[in-house]
Amino acid sequence: MSDTYVTLKIREALKAAQGSRGQAQRILAAWALDDEQLLRGLCKPFLKAIVGSAVDRVARGGGVTTAAPAPGQGISRPSTGPKKLPPQMLDAIIARMGTGGGAAPSKPGTAASEPADEAGDQADNLKALAAAFSQRRKP
Repeated sequence: MSDTYVTLKIREALKAAQGSRGQAQRILAAWALDDEQLLRGLCKPFLKAIVGSAVDRVARGGGVTTAAPAPGQGISRPSTGPKKLPPQMLDAIIARMGTGGGAAPSKPGTAASEPADEAGDQADNLKALAAAFSQRRKP
């Protein structure tokens, strides 16, 4: 198992992700699930810490799980950053907000020639955004 192989795969993932580190990580993780040599090469520097953690967990009375959790019952971890909306929700919110360059869509009951109520539009957009986030948090 060579560090060169792992380095080449990391560079390949970065190239496939067009330089995006986050996307490269996701690509590399997916590849590692199918490539034992890559998985071992990535894990080797951290093996002592992984084993130590597993031994500590069992010694404290916990268990080591090797099976994946059932859907919807994953391990809850503290948030490490902002959560991303699914592309469909984001597209719906952006469509509702408009592009900013053209005329805002007219509200029901208003004539197309009347100026749009910008404060009302902004409030509606914020309500739609809040609703999208609250829908995402519900189990």
